[in-house]
Formats: sequence, C-alpha cells, structure tokens
Amino acid sequence: MNNIIITSSIFTPVAMGSVITGKYPNKHGVRYPYCFMIGPSIAGILKKNDYTTAGFVGNGLLSKLHNFAEGFDYWNEPTKDTFWEMHDYPGSTKGTAYGKENAYAGNYWVEDFFNWLLSNYGKKFFIWGHFYETHEGSQSSLLAKKLIGEGELSEFGYKDAKIKMVDDNLIGRLLRVLDELNIDRDTTLVIMSDHGTNLGEHAVERIPWRKEVIMYPQHTTMLDEDLKVVMILKGRGLPEGKTVKGGARSIDLIPTLLDLMGISVEEFDFDGESLLPAIQRGKVEYREGYAEDLFELRGKGALQCIRTDGFKYIRNLSLWTEEYYDLVNDPQEKNNIIEKIDPNTIISLRKKLNVFLSTRVPREKAISQEEIAKINERLRRLGYME
Repeated sequence: MNNIIITSSIFTPVAMGSVITGKYPNKHGVRYPYCFMIGPSIAGILKKNDYTTAGFVGNGLLSKLHNFAEGFDYWNEPTKDTFWEMHDYPGSTKGTAYGKENAYAGNYWVEDFFNWLLSNYGKKFFIWGHFYETHEGSQSSLLAKKLIGEGELSEFGYKDAKIKMVDDNLIGRLLRVLDELNIDRDTTLVIMSDHGTNLGEHAVERIPWRKEVIMYPQHTTMLDEDLKVVMILKGRGLPEGKTVKGGARSIDLIPTLLDLMGISVEEFDFDGESLLPAIQRGKVEYREGYAEDLFELRGKGALQCIRTDGFKYIRNLSLWTEEYYDLVNDPQEKNNIIEKIDPNTIISLRKKLNVFLSTRVPREKAISQEEIAKINERLRRLGYME
C-alpha cells in the first residue's frame, strides 16, 4: 500500500498535539477540549537549540489556554476581534455556527506570518501555521471576501476551491518569498493536514444541530478517509520529486525533522520514529498506527483504532461495538468481519487499546469552570456541540 500517513486523531486539537510533539495523546495529554498539551513541542525543542520560533493558528482550540503556545517566541491565535465577532454573510445559514465567519479564522494571520518571516529570516527560525479556512462551512465568508469564486469548484462545500485558495495565497506565496530571500534551498518546508475528511466514501448520519448543512465533508469516523493525511517535505538533505511508498504516521514528523537538523531525539520519549532512512530507501516499512477520538459528542461516541498494513480494528467505547477490516482484501473497508476473527485476537487488541486510555503525564493545572464555559461556547460556534 502506497503513501499512507495515518493521523492520531480525527479531532483537531488531539491530532495537532501529536503532530507537534511526536507523541500519542496519552503522552501529550490532549484528549478532550478541556486538556493541556504537555510538551516539549517541536518549538520548545528548537528554542533550546537557538532557533527563533513563531506560531500562527486559526483554530481557537489550538490556544495558549491549552498550552499550544509552549516554546513559541511569537504567537498569533484568534482573539475576540478575529474570532469571536459574529458576522452574517449573504447566503449564510443564520443561527448556526456555519453562518458565522467567527468560526473560521485563517486568512487573518497570513500577512502577519509573512511580516514575521521577513523580520526573522536571517536567523535560524521555525515557523508553524495552522490554516483553518479550508474547513467545512467556511465558504460563505470566503465568497463574501471574494477569496473564492461563486460556482467555481463548488463541490463538497467548495472544498477544491478552498485548497486552491490556500495554495495561491499561502503556500505558493511562501515558496516565492523563500526564493526571493535566497533561502529556499536551506529551508525545510512541511505541508500536511491534521486529519482527513469523509466525502461520502461511507455513509454517516447528519449531526442533529447541523441539519441545515450539507452532509459532506465531515470527519467523525476511524475509517481511512478520515485518518489518512498528506505529508510533503522539501529541503536540504531530502531527495527532489521522490514519492516514498509504505505507511507512516503523523507522530513520525517531529523525529524526522530533528534527525534532519542533526538534533538528538534520545531524551524525548517519542512514539514516532525518523523517516529519513526510509526516505533514502524510497520505502517505509509499515508502522502500526493508533488513533482515537474520546470526545463523545462528536460522531457516535468515544472511538479507538489500531491500523496496520493488513487490518484495522475499531472500538466504540460508548456503544460497545467493534469493527475489523481486512485491508488487503477489502481496502475500501466495506465489510466488517469482526464475527469471523479469532476471539483471542480481539482480546489481545482490546488490551493493546486499554494501554492508551490512561494519560501518562501529570496535570499542570485544572481547567476552571469559567474556562470550560468559554471552551464550550467555542465548540458550539465550531459546530462540535449543540
């Protein structure tokens, strides 16, 4: 199976916690919207190695409150002015999170991103941007701001139009700026997503409070369309135009970057592994991947998953249901064959998943009731809660 990158979660803060720490959720600590990320993140590690660091995020769940700003010298996240103000746009669905621009703050930080880069490119720098306006439901505001065209690439809520928009306005522009600054060959660039999205490959139920919104895209299952992500790397020490076969995980990114920079990974207890040897070979030996979404309000309950190159096992802790797919003979995951699997095999998989249920890091502080109320309001406006 070729070019498979598996995320650790279908819920953004959990998935991004793994991306920037190289660890599974039970180690980085973000499992629900009310958790704190336990570092060090890639920013914290690089800061100790004399890098100047900056972070730009459009999703308010990736915030200082949840410790995502750890290790960043400069941090830009949605504020009341950029995120919380409510704006109705022509054609929007009023009265829902999807009719409000406040839930989709992405483009607002782009100019600040480039201004920071132009001021710091002479140093060793690390910059992270999480662009959120490609997400479902952002089309009303993007159309109103004329960042996408009415009726152009409009399938699935203008999904392709949004991807083209971010390619033009951020990624393409970044490539040009790096070239103009004459640092393109010395700068490592990573493009990846935090999770996948269902475009109808498998039927899912409408979420009740999203009834006025189209069915797809959404990301509420542990099936491959929701777990697979893209990972593109460019930079010195990496081969040009090479597609690496096999299967890797989002947790492998940070060990790979540190290996590329010559920074030892021994002290960090990563769950991921460097992909550099595999990149040079042109093939990754498939690595077993774990994923979860324990926030029960999303989808059909608390989910855990183990994926190998040969099978996938999914457990729903809320409904006490299980799924098992033979990925060799059923790569589209159409036939749940759990009843045909040796019970001892399933017991072994259950025990393996149980290990991930306990968060093995200390809590630094408790989330206050006032903070919980603010988080819940944010979740409602993002469409995750009623």
